[in-house]
Amino acid sequence: MKMKRITYKLFLSTSLILLAFAVLIYLTLYFFLPSFYEQYKTEQLQTGIEEIIDKSKDLTFQNAIPLLEEYSQKNNAMIYLQNKEGAIIYSPLLSFFQGRTQASPNVQFDKTEPLRNPNSLSNSYDVTMPIQFQDVNLTLVVSATFQPINEASQVLVRFLPYISIIVVVIGVGSAYLYSRFITKPLLYINEGAQKMANLDFSEKIEVRSIDELGELSNSLNNMSINLQQTMLDLQKANQQLKSDIEKERETEKTRREFFAIVAHELKTPLTVMKGYLEGMIYNIGPYQNRDQYLKKNHQIIESMEQLVREILSMSKLEQHTFKLQFEVVNLSELMDTITKNLEFFASQKDIQMIKQIGSHLSVYTDRVLLEKACKNIIHNAIMYSPHGEKVYIELTQDSKQHHIQIKVINTGVKIKEEDIQHIFEPFYRIEKSRNRNTGGSGLGLYIVKQIFEALSITYSMKNTEQGVQFLVTIPLSIK
Repeated sequence: MKMKRITYKLFLSTSLILLAFAVLIYLTLYFFLPSFYEQYKTEQLQTGIEEIIDKSKDLTFQNAIPLLEEYSQKNNAMIYLQNKEGAIIYSPLLSFFQGRTQASPNVQFDKTEPLRNPNSLSNSYDVTMPIQFQDVNLTLVVSATFQPINEASQVLVRFLPYISIIVVVIGVGSAYLYSRFITKPLLYINEGAQKMANLDFSEKIEVRSIDELGELSNSLNNMSINLQQTMLDLQKANQQLKSDIEKERETEKTRREFFAIVAHELKTPLTVMKGYLEGMIYNIGPYQNRDQYLKKNHQIIESMEQLVREILSMSKLEQHTFKLQFEVVNLSELMDTITKNLEFFASQKDIQMIKQIGSHLSVYTDRVLLEKACKNIIHNAIMYSPHGEKVYIELTQDSKQHHIQIKVINTGVKIKEEDIQHIFEPFYRIEKSRNRNTGGSGLGLYIVKQIFEALSITYSMKNTEQGVQFLVTIPLSIK
C-alpha cells in the first residue's frame, strides 16, 4: 500500500505507541500484580483480625464464633483458637473434620497439634495473636495462602501469544484508521495548496470543521482569493504599463518623425531664400531683378510664418495644461462669419458655396478653437476642389435635439481610401511632392483632429457620389 509520507509516519508512530502501551501494561500486570495483590490481601487480613479482636471483648466465646466463620469464608483463610496449653479448642476446619469423624469412625484428629491447610505453601500469610472474650482468653491463629495470584501470573505467561495477536491486530488496525482519519483532510489541504502554488485557483478547499484544520482551509481560501485578485490587478497593471510603453514609443516615434518633417519643411524654403539672396547679391542673371525676388522671399517668409503658427497651435493643443474657454456659441452666426471670410478664395477658383444653415443653433464650447477647425475644413474643401465645382455647407439639428451636425461636401474630387486613413496625421499630404503651390503644410487636418478631440466632438471623412464629405457631430451642452 502506497501511502503519503505523513500518513506513514503517523501510522507507524501510533502503532508503536499502542504496542508499547500494551507491552507496558502486560509487564506491569506480570511483575507488579502479585506484589500488589499480596500487599492488598495482607492489609485486608490484618484489618479483619483487628476488627475480630476489637469486637470479641464485648462477646462471649460462643457469640463470637459467627465472626470467626465469616472472616474465614470471606478471606479464604484458616482460623483457629488455642488455649494456654496450645490445644485447639475451635476452628471451622475442626468442625468440618469432627463432622466427618462422626460419619467415618476411622478418621483420627490430633487436637494437640495445630491444623494445617493441605494446600498451604511458603507464600502465605501466618499470624498468631492473643484474643480476649468476656468469658475466656485464647490465642488466635490465622493462616492464608497467596497461591491464586501466582497461578494467575502463570496463566498470563501461557496466554501471552494470544494476547500479542489481539494487541497487534487491534493496535495496527486502530493506528491505520486513526492515521487515515487524521491525515485525510491534511492531504486534501496539501493538494489544494499545491494547486495554489501552481497558480491554479479554480477550486476552493472545503474542510467543514470548526477546528484548526477548518481555520487553515479558510485562511488558504482567503489567501487564494487575495492572490487571484492581486494577480488580476498585476495583469491589468502590466497591460496598462505595456500600453503606456507602446504609446510612449509611438509618441517618441511620432515626435522624431515630426521634427524630421519640420526640419525638412523649414530647410527647403530657407535654401530657396538663400539661393535668391545669393543671386541678388552677385547680380547673377535674372536675380538682378531684385524687386521680383524680394517679393518671392517675402512670400516664402509668410509661408514659413504660417507654418510656425500652425506648429505653435498644435503644440499648444497637445499640452495638458491647456485650458479651454467655454462659452455659448451661436453656430449659425459662426458659420456665416467663416463663409464670408473664405469667399475670396472661392471666387478665385470660381467655386460656389451653397449654405443650408438653420437659425438659432447654439452650443456651449470654445468659440476660438471651433472657429479655427471649421475654417480649416471649409478652406481645405475650397483649395482641393477643381475650378467651377461646388462646396455644400449644411448645419442641422437632429429630431431628438441631442446634437448638431455640420456637413461639408466638396464636389468633383475623390480621395483614395488608403489616404483617408492617414489624412489626419501630422504633415501627411496626398500630393507627395510637398510643393506649396499644390497644397499646404499637412498640419491643417491634424490641428482639426486635435481641436475636436479636446472639445469631445466626433468627426469623419468619406467619399460620396457627389465628392468628399466631412461630417462633424457636436453634442449639445448648453449651460
